Amino acid sequence: MLKDRKPADRTANGTVRRTVAAAVVAAAAVVTAAAGPAGGAGAAEPVETAEVLGVVESVADIGIGGFGFGGRHRVAWAGAEFAPPGKSAVPAAVTYDRALVPVGAGVSVARYDSRRGMTVALGVRGLSQDRGYGAHVHTEPCGVRPGGSGPRYRNVPAPSGSSAGPRHANPENEVWLDFTTDEHGEGRALSSHMWRFRAGEARSVVLYEHRTAHEPGRAGDAGRPVACVTAVLAPEPGR
Repeated sequence: MLKDRKPADRTANGTVRRTVAAAVVAAAAVVTAAAGPAGGAGAAEPVETAEVLGVVESVADIGIGGFGFGGRHRVAWAGAEFAPPGKSAVPAAVTYDRALVPVGAGVSVARYDSRRGMTVALGVRGLSQDRGYGAHVHTEPCGVRPGGSGPRYRNVPAPSGSSAGPRHANPENEVWLDFTTDEHGEGRALSSHMWRFRAGEARSVVLYEHRTAHEPGRAGDAGRPVACVTAVLAPEPGR
């Protein structure tokens, strides 16, 4: 199903097998398609957390893109359509900038745990065409206003009271899912790591107005938050 599609952007450290990455991209593509046609005016389904599929024998066992390989895997994913925030209610996927993230655009997030770490995938469609976006995993669910999703998740947190420099604001310590949309407004990204989220501390993915800067002095800068999808990528123990 991925034939003739634009390759996903990668922030991976290269340690996760290509087959694993392909399977998670397929998960993102499947869930995005399930979110319904982009461009509609309907509100997102009130799904506030990712669906944790639990332990499966292979990715093929849960019908993700026909990819299958040995071993037992834990997968979580969520998908929705972007909708505007209400006065007090927040949809599963919320847009703060309807020009860059139109109402009805589709989004999916998937996390695959391997023996050595994890891969997170993001899939979008119906966004502005041929445009770069930043995307980072955050610690809290999406808020009614931009900035309500808490700080970005960091494997090694920055010292209290300090501003994060390149040592902490980088794609190895955080989960960066930057992507560039194609002529159809579709985009995909992967981020693979040799660590996993701490339980209960990875609860959303925030989209930003431009791709993330790497250079000192601007490390981690991706501009304004333009949208957010709530997805509990690291459930509390026992859930």
